[in-house]
Amino acid sequence: MALVEMIHRSDCLGAQTRLRLVLPETGDVANAPVVLLLHGASDDGSGWLRYTNAELYAYEKGAVLVIPQAVNSFYADMAYGANYFSYLTKELPQVCARFFGLCQKAEKTYVAGLSMGGYGALKCALRCPGRFRACAAFSAAIRPETLVTTDQWPLDGKAGQGIFGPDVARGILPPGDDLFCLAGQAAGRPLPQLTLFCGTQDALYPVNLEFEKKLSELAIPHTLTTAEADHAWRYWDKCLDRVMNLWF
Repeated sequence: MALVEMIHRSDCLGAQTRLRLVLPETGDVANAPVVLLLHGASDDGSGWLRYTNAELYAYEKGAVLVIPQAVNSFYADMAYGANYFSYLTKELPQVCARFFGLCQKAEKTYVAGLSMGGYGALKCALRCPGRFRACAAFSAAIRPETLVTTDQWPLDGKAGQGIFGPDVARGILPPGDDLFCLAGQAAGRPLPQLTLFCGTQDALYPVNLEFEKKLSELAIPHTLTTAEADHAWRYWDKCLDRVMNLWF
């Protein structure tokens, strides 16, 4: 496998941004499945390569990994900041096709993420269902409005308002960033395969159960897999291994 680290200018972000890719060195890259891996808060994407066997799993499956950098944006088109969701879903596929010739077909495009990235992966699947074949969310931060106003959030509370707007201080998200709202809008439509994982010792476990219940009430096909685990890399590595075997 080839590890490529690229810095490029993004029009959506209005700035330079870092992008990591893992590419097969043999085979037809243009027809290889593409897995978009989304990092969590306080990370920069390198964690997928430093703390998991992501590159090994991609090698075994002949898959391409695309790992963007999204800082603590919750993959949102921010109220007062950069347009990370537009970058992720519109500009990034064009960049990958232009520079590397990667496949853009929905049937070969997958998205997965952990924590903040799990939230981002679900948002991609629910808002852009025609772009992905499957989505996996590991320990997803389902309700960011409950995080950006607490001590669990690594930044000042006003940073949360910069992402979602002033109403987040009252626990209200824009409809396009509210997974419960998006699930309601998506009900009855064809969606990517949705797979959720969460450890039972994770502080985010209750909200993952809440979201799973919502999906069930809406008759949206999905699976939720749990294990005795915390919010930790060892667990996410096992989740990634399992989902790559499920997909390919």
